[in-house]
Amino acid sequence: MSVCVARVARFEWQPNDPEIVSDVLFAIANVLSIARTTYLMPAFEVLGPLQISLGRMIGDITRFLVLFTLVRFHSFVSV
Repeated sequence: MSVCVARVARFEWQPNDPEIVSDVLFAIANVLSIARTTYLMPAFEVLGPLQISLGRMIGDITRFLVLFTLVRFHSFVSV
């Protein structure tokens, strides 16, 4: 028996296609499980300080990128 299935890009699928819905639910479940893990991390003596350090480092990187973007934008505008 031969079954012919059309190969269509995912962005052309119906929004309520069961495979898309299951992928979205799986992604949400992954995000929630990671969020739960990071909620429990500060209770551990090894992972807690690492999480705090990582959070502060991400804040520093974000501030740097904002300033870097502003300086780059200002240098192109003032020319």
